[in-house]
Amino acid sequence: MTRSESSSAVTISPPLTRSAKDQRFDTTPWGSPGRTLPAHPLRYLARYRRWIVLGILCLVVTNGLAQAIPWIVKLTIEAIERAAQGAALPAVAGAASPPELISWLAISLIGMSVTQGLIRILSRVFIFNAGRDAEHDLRGALFSQLCRLDGAFFRQHRTGDLMSRMTNDLGAVRAFFGAGVLHTVNTLFAYAVALPLMIHIDGWLTLWALLPYPVLLLGARAFARGIYDRSKAQQEALAAMTTNVQEDLAGIRELKSYRLEQRRSQTFERASAHYLDQAVKLVLWRTGMMPMVGAGAGASLVLILWLGGQRVIAGDLGLGDLVAFNLYIALLAWPTMAIGWMLSLWQRGTAAWHRLGDILGAEPELRAPAVSAGDGAPASMSLELRELRVTLGDREVLAGIDLTLEEGQVLGVVGRLGSGKTVLAETVARLVEVPEGVLFYGGRDATDLDVQEVRGRIAYAPQDPFLFSATLAENIAFGLSETDELDGEERAARIDAALEAAGLSADIEALPDGLETLVGERGIGLSGGQRQRVALARAIASDRPLLILDDSLSAVDAETEERILAGLRRTLAGRTALLISHRLSALAHADRVLVLDEGRIVEEGAPSELLAAGGLYAQLYQRQQLEAAKEPLP
Repeated sequence: MTRSESSSAVTISPPLTRSAKDQRFDTTPWGSPGRTLPAHPLRYLARYRRWIVLGILCLVVTNGLAQAIPWIVKLTIEAIERAAQGAALPAVAGAASPPELISWLAISLIGMSVTQGLIRILSRVFIFNAGRDAEHDLRGALFSQLCRLDGAFFRQHRTGDLMSRMTNDLGAVRAFFGAGVLHTVNTLFAYAVALPLMIHIDGWLTLWALLPYPVLLLGARAFARGIYDRSKAQQEALAAMTTNVQEDLAGIRELKSYRLEQRRSQTFERASAHYLDQAVKLVLWRTGMMPMVGAGAGASLVLILWLGGQRVIAGDLGLGDLVAFNLYIALLAWPTMAIGWMLSLWQRGTAAWHRLGDILGAEPELRAPAVSAGDGAPASMSLELRELRVTLGDREVLAGIDLTLEEGQVLGVVGRLGSGKTVLAETVARLVEVPEGVLFYGGRDATDLDVQEVRGRIAYAPQDPFLFSATLAENIAFGLSETDELDGEERAARIDAALEAAGLSADIEALPDGLETLVGERGIGLSGGQRQRVALARAIASDRPLLILDDSLSAVDAETEERILAGLRRTLAGRTALLISHRLSALAHADRVLVLDEGRIVEEGAPSELLAAGGLYAQLYQRQQLEAAKEPLP
C-alpha cells in the first residue's frame, strides 16, 4: 500500500501551547484525562472550598470582633464623661454603678481581643491549609503532566527551567493561594465592616478620610503592572540560572576534563548577576508601592486628627466618637498598607501561574485513542511500516520507509552516522507520533491502539541510556512491570539471567556491594560500556514481546561484544527484535538487515546476501575489517 507523502509525513514540532492570554487554560487537559485547568487561579481554589469557607467564616467573626472594639472604647469614654458630669448611665449587664459599667466594658474589650486573636489564628490555619493542599496537588499534576508529555516538549524546554517552575513558581502560586487570599479577604471585610460604622459616626469625616484613596488606587494599579512584569522577568532569570547549575553538575566530568571550571564559573556569574539585577528591580517596585500606600494612610490620619479635632472643639462631634473613628482608621492602616504587598503576591502568583500553564497547557504529540477496556494492545508484536516519513525541523530524517518484521524474527538495521537509525527506533518504540495507516503492530494500526499498552509490550534500550540514582538491582528492575507476578526468587533469577546475557555478571562480582552498589546520578560511577550493558540487562529482564536495541554495544570493546552477542543469541531465540548497530558483527545472525543511507533504505536482505551484493553494506564491512586489522594486538 502506497500513501502520499503529505498523508504519511511525521513532523516533530514544538508542543502545543496557548499563546492567547485569555485562552491559555480554558480547555487544557492536565494531570488526568478529562480535567481542565481553570482560566484564573482563584477558580482553581474552588476545589478546596471547605478550607476556604471555614477560613472566611473565621475572618468574618474576627473582623466583627475587631471592629466592635473601637465601639466599646467609644461607649467607655462616653460612660466616663457622663459619670464625670453626674448624668445617669445606661443599665448594661446589670452594672449598678459607673465603676461596674466601666469594669464590664474593660472585661469585654479583653475578651473580644483574646477571642478575635484566637479565631484569627484559625483563619490562617484554614486558608494556609488550602494553599498547601493546592501546592501539593499542583505539584502532582505537574509531574504527571511531564510524564505524559513526549520528546517534542522536552526538546523545547531545558531541565533547569522545568525544575525552577516546579519549585520557585509553584511556591509563588502557593503564597498567592495562602497569604494573598487571606489578606485580600481580610482587607475586604475590614473595609466592609469599618466604613458603615465610620459613616454612622460622621459621614463628612469619612469622606475626608477617603480623599487620598483614588490617587492611591491609581498608583497601585500602575505598580501592579510593573510588579507582574518584573516578577516574570525574575522567575525567568532564576530558571536560566538553575539550568546553568543543573547542566554544569550533570556534565561535571567533561567540565573538569576540558578545564572549563573558570569559564563556566564566569558564565554562572553572569547568570547570577542577571538574576540579581531582575530581583533588585522587583524589590524596588515592591518597596516603592509600600511607602506610597503608607503615605496615603498617613494622610488620612492627619486629615482626621485636624478636621476631627476642630469638630470636637466646636461641639459637633463627641470625644468618644473621634477616638473610635481614629481607632477604625488605625484598624484599617495595616490592611491599607498591606495592599501593596498583597498586589505583589497577586502579580507574582499570576505570573507564576501562567508559567505553570505552559506545562499544564501542553499537549503530547501522541494522543490516546478511544479504546474499549481490554482492547488496547495487539495480540502479537509483529511490525509493519508503510511509507514512513519523519521530519525534524526542515530536514527529512526518514523518507518512505517500508519494512516488515514478523513475530519471532530478528531484523537488523545499519547505516552511516545520521542516516536516521535512532529516529526509526524511537518511532517503532512509539515515542514519535505517526499518521494513520503508517505503523502497524500485529496487523493493527498504531493510531487505534492505546499508547501505554503498546509501550508496555516493548523493551527499548537506547544508545545513550539513562540510569537512575539508585542501586544496580533497582535500575535493572525498572524494566519489570508492576503487573508481573514474580516472587523474590523468580525476580532475582530473571535479573541474574539478564546480567549474564548482558555480560555484566563478572563486573557485578568485582563491585564491593554487588547489585546493591549505588551507581550515582546518570550512572556516573560506571563506565560508558557498563551503563549500556545495565540498560541492555534492563530491557532483557523486562521479557517483553518486542525488543529494540539501539546501538547498545557501541561503547564496549570487541572481546566484550562477542561475549555479549553469544548471550544475546540465546536470549533472542524465538523473540521479535529490532537490532540497530554501526558494527556489522552485531547483526551477523539477524534474519534480515536493512541498510539506511540519508533516511532511505538502500539495501535489504540476509547478511551474506548483502555482503555478496557489493553495495554499501559490503563497503561498511570492508572498512570495519580494515580498522580491526589496524588495532594493536593485546
